[in-house]
Amino acid sequence: MTTEQEAEIGRRMLALARSERNRHNAIVGRVPDPKITKAKARVRKGTRDPKRLALIKEMVSEGFSNTEIAGELGVSDSSIRYWRKYYNIK
Repeated sequence: MTTEQEAEIGRRMLALARSERNRHNAIVGRVPDPKITKAKARVRKGTRDPKRLALIKEMVSEGFSNTEIAGELGVSDSSIRYWRKYYNIK
């Protein structure tokens, strides 16, 4: 097989891949390239919400552990420790 034949096969394979991608995009829709898409903004779960802070205070007064509070609120145990220290919740 000569170099020209190999080049022709490469061009045909690229053309086939391009046509399959275009057909897929027409049927399914364009799939975004993960390298190009922007990162989603992280949702902040801090205690700036007074209801959440009140819930932490209530759970502490009822005798829940930091781990149980963290599991209920969907945050880490260290976050609960930090919030309890920051807001002086005992």
